[in-house]
Amino acid sequence: MSSLPELTGDQRAVVERLNDSLAVTSGAGCGKTLVLASRLTELILASPDVNPFDHFMALTFTEKAASEMSARVRRVLLERLKASRGADRQKLAQWVMELPAAHISTIHSFCSWLLRKHAIEAGIDPAFEVLADDLLKDSLQTQAAQEAVLAALQEQR
Repeated sequence: MSSLPELTGDQRAVVERLNDSLAVTSGAGCGKTLVLASRLTELILASPDVNPFDHFMALTFTEKAASEMSARVRRVLLERLKASRGADRQKLAQWVMELPAAHISTIHSFCSWLLRKHAIEAGIDPAFEVLADDLLKDSLQTQAAQEAVLAALQEQR
């Protein structure tokens, strides 16, 4: 018996349509993370001949949802691992070990990873940081605006 909640009919339809590109939208608490985790797990399990973490990603808006999604995928893979034998068991064990490196993250985290990977081509410092603190962001924006105005005034002299 699975330790994950049961999917509704509509949720199951999203999970089972593996060959379709889908957008999942709903209100808070309606099960989007469960559906995405289930869909990602099914995609992983349907791709036994490739490293699925080189081919799939799951992006969400919050760190909490990304962490929950990763934990749910891990739980399903571990459940399948316990019930498996032979080559399937080895593959599932490998995937469980590789799961922390999978692209299951927030949109910001994925974009940061992508920019760091291609920092030279993008013309940016690979040691950049994402500014997530709103107070600090507002302060830095104000400071940058003031510096820009002062620089423009000094140019006019």
